[in-house]
Amino acid sequence: MKKKTFIILVITFNVLLLGTLFFLNYVLRNKEFSGAQDRFRAWNPESADVVFVGNSHQFFGVNPDILYSDYDIESFMLATSAQTVPESYYAAMEAIELKHPEKIAFEISYVANDFRTVSSEMDHCFFDGMPLCRTRRLAINDLIDDENKIYYYLPLGLYHVRWKELKSSDFEEVSLSERGTYTTPAVFENWAIPVINSDEQSPMPTEMEKYFLKLIDLCKENNTELILYVLPFNSLYEDEDGVSDLYNRQRIFNYACDLATENGVRAYNFFYSIDEIGLDPSTDWADSQHLSTLGQEKFTRFLVNYLN
Repeated sequence: MKKKTFIILVITFNVLLLGTLFFLNYVLRNKEFSGAQDRFRAWNPESADVVFVGNSHQFFGVNPDILYSDYDIESFMLATSAQTVPESYYAAMEAIELKHPEKIAFEISYVANDFRTVSSEMDHCFFDGMPLCRTRRLAINDLIDDENKIYYYLPLGLYHVRWKELKSSDFEEVSLSERGTYTTPAVFENWAIPVINSDEQSPMPTEMEKYFLKLIDLCKENNTELILYVLPFNSLYEDEDGVSDLYNRQRIFNYACDLATENGVRAYNFFYSIDEIGLDPSTDWADSQHLSTLGQEKFTRFLVNYLN
């Protein structure tokens, strides 16, 4: 009897310890840019139609709640801030492993950036909250340096010093909707977006193209349709250098769309659809590169035609 009681106490202690660690991992981590993974873990539809992956252009641009309420499309926004092409590849793998959606919709604006990850803060935005699954292990092993891997399996080791900074919001649920929808009250007066000719191209960085093609193969192997597009956005600054950078990126977007098409994937460069979307520079932007809530609604209703 004593042995049985001891075993029960040990099991109870370990369960309470693990529960406490999971709780502290959530409370102490920096949640300024995170939350999508927490919502995704809890999202359990009978049938998943679309999972969106990509960076902030994606979650500023698409509203899954509108897709559900007005078009009966069950979708989730798994895009995160500064989500790189390799991270989007693993986000799609995660979605397929855990929810197996009919479609993956990838916003490709980061194909023009030549880096696997952006920063520790943005990497944690992607990994913190991710369910314990095979994809998480593969992604951490691939993208994170060996000396930092432990902080992605156990973020408490990185965030334990945050107890001095805790606010009431750290104990609350994330502000995203149950389908990961993000909205913002910000409104910005944008200037006209310069657009190059559609026949101008430049290849994407080699490492990004590798993961781009891996994502295409992943979806084909799992009978999941992949839809690629780039949302329009402006340069950071209205000057010659900013416009030149934007043109260079647009050339890469044209290349990426053609490469996807050659591999049997639907791809759309929506820089050439600004008027069709109906974007108003005075109301539809949160800043020069991200849509406002009104612009998000316009683009979401426009995108429906390309999700079928």
